[in-house]
Amino acid sequence: MPVSVTGSSVTFKLVRQLSVVVVLVFCTLAYLYGPAASPALRNAAVDQCNDYAQGNYRSFRLSWHVGVYPHWSCWDASRPADKAVSLGWWTNPFR
Repeated sequence: MPVSVTGSSVTFKLVRQLSVVVVLVFCTLAYLYGPAASPALRNAAVDQCNDYAQGNYRSFRLSWHVGVYPHWSCWDASRPADKAVSLGWWTNPFR
């Protein structure tokens, strides 16, 4: 017969399972929204998109697309006929 100090029926197995679920949810959210939420990665994406738009901060449009393969999308409004380019999931903040 198990003895509980706190008087609850929470077992270590349940705590272990809940902690695994919390870690998995955190990792999934970090994969889907991490680069967009991180100031360093967002600034690196802005710089890379500005380079693509040839240094014109007013003409580029940068957006984060969430899906199976989340990625940054950069479009130059001064060249409307060109399609948006994908900058990928990771933009290097250390360059």
